[in-house]
Amino acid sequence: MPLKAMLLFLASALCWLVACRLAGVREPWDAEAYWRWWVPASLALSAVAGWFWRKRGWLAGVLVTFAQLPVVWIGNGEGSGLWAAGVLILAVLALPAAAVSALAAQLGRGTRR
Repeated sequence: MPLKAMLLFLASALCWLVACRLAGVREPWDAEAYWRWWVPASLALSAVAGWFWRKRGWLAGVLVTFAQLPVVWIGNGEGSGLWAAGVLILAVLALPAAAVSALAAQLGRGTRR
């Protein structure tokens, strides 16, 4: 599980970094298409990962969401004084992603019995 978690986190961070670069912004949530494109894509990724993880599937959504944190660090540097606010925002954004991945894990467990 630790290797899968690390790979999912790195792949998610790369996706968020691509979102920032394509939009020309420093933070993923500053992208114009954040809610229209990137959040739904992250929910889909969370669901797919949760499906395959079976146990602790909810963790996939948390990892996908919190992978934005290193992207924010890369974009703003470590001198940003809004780290606490960013972590709080990500905690709130992780709730639906965790729910989606947990549901997908539950459905996956039901079909693989």
